[in-house]
Amino acid sequence: MWNEGAQRWEDSPGSDGWGELEFQNAAPDTGREWTDNGDHRERRQLKHRAAGDSRTVPVHPDLVELLRGHLERFGTTADGHLFTGIRSIELPTITYRRAWTAARKAALTPEEQRSPLARRPYDLRHACLSTWLNGGVPTTQVAEWAGHGVDVLLRIYAKCIVGQHKIAKRRISEALRDVGDSST
Repeated sequence: MWNEGAQRWEDSPGSDGWGELEFQNAAPDTGREWTDNGDHRERRQLKHRAAGDSRTVPVHPDLVELLRGHLERFGTTADGHLFTGIRSIELPTITYRRAWTAARKAALTPEEQRSPLARRPYDLRHACLSTWLNGGVPTTQVAEWAGHGVDVLLRIYAKCIVGQHKIAKRRISEALRDVGDSST
């Protein structure tokens, strides 16, 4: 499992290839001027959850493989951190922003780089939830994994659900066929 706020790897993923990340807290980089203690990060419980509550999110086998490779190559720090900066325990925000900018430059065309496509690492969350919804994962399950209520999830992501007409019509036909079969 992975602790979001503390960046720790606690155990290895499941044997079916899929893994799970357990998020127990949050530590958004808000900037020193916005925190009470002068740190860049504000450590807190997950939104809309009591302190100590957690949520579990599935991890695709490809990402599990990447994480295992990283662990084999770099291991963890003595206290279990997976990613660290040179001078501190936590990876500074500027470090992953620079890496993200370089990755966008390497992966995207110049036109795509000028667009809002994957502008911030946080945009990966939106891409993930949209992919799950478009893949037909029930909204209640996506909301649970995302840490949202269904109403919030649909308010934000309903416009991202595309290409579902054929699937919906097929499911309706199958449901009606099943009803017709059971009455005979």
